[in-house]
Amino acid sequence: MKKILLTSAMSILSLCSCLFLSATDIKATGPSATFEKLWIDYDVYDNGVKGMKIHVRFTAIDMLNLDAYLAIYFKYDDELDEWLMDKNDKYTSTDNYVAVYRSIKPQYNPAVYDDLDVFMPYDELDLDPGMYDLAMDVKLIYKAGGAISKLTTYYFEYTKPGSTTAAGGTPDASKITATFKDLWVDFDVYENDQKGMRIHAKFSVSNMKNIDGYLAFYFEKKDGERLKSTTTGYKSTSGQLAVYKLMTPAYDATDYNDLNTFIPYSVFNLPTGRNDLKIDADIIYKAGGMIQHLKYFDFWITK
Repeated sequence: MKKILLTSAMSILSLCSCLFLSATDIKATGPSATFEKLWIDYDVYDNGVKGMKIHVRFTAIDMLNLDAYLAIYFKYDDELDEWLMDKNDKYTSTDNYVAVYRSIKPQYNPAVYDDLDVFMPYDELDLDPGMYDLAMDVKLIYKAGGAISKLTTYYFEYTKPGSTTAAGGTPDASKITATFKDLWVDFDVYENDQKGMRIHAKFSVSNMKNIDGYLAFYFEKKDGERLKSTTTGYKSTSGQLAVYKLMTPAYDATDYNDLNTFIPYSVFNLPTGRNDLKIDADIIYKAGGMIQHLKYFDFWITK
């Protein structure tokens, strides 16, 4: 009987120890966050300044009443991991890199941020005229300094007016305007015996008469990570999966009621299962360089 009681007592002690360790482990994790989505409104104005509004959806965990920042740092999209350097001490980090911040102090645990946005003026990227492949490094950091959680890396293209990416220079994108109207997709269609999707766009452009350009569709994962491609005809100059439709407007104001193009499923290099993706629809110069972003379109493919 004594042996049985001793064994039971040891079991209870062991159980209590496990519960204590579990609670300690949970507490030791500290502040963190789970990322859900990032999206951008391009060419918007804030107090008369043109730029982009960056939206982030995430959940803050164990950050109740903690002073912190949503911090976004900017770098070149290359293998050197080269950061944009600040030139005027306005939108800058302590290391003198280009950055923008939004202060937060969660009042709940967990705290859900469905749409925390921050405005970034184009001029504060501190870049010379030209076309750039860039990336945003998005984090939550302590107000006093130090990282809490990495949220995502988001890739995008930026063209500063005055680009001379082609011989003789490209026209000034600021003079061309586009009005987006609709975007839709026909899935599981065939072209030249290949199964894929046909993407349609409805929009109008002004001040682009006789200028060669493309309606460009770039493909990304839901979190903004670019899909890569090595297939000729279905990749951008930076190696992103893309498909293009040539356009040369014949009038000062031209309406495109259904400009469309086809992309086969076979060029999507995806893992087995459901893949949540999005299309980034843009108008660009034929020689390279952004004219205007049109629309993001969410969809999914099952491989």
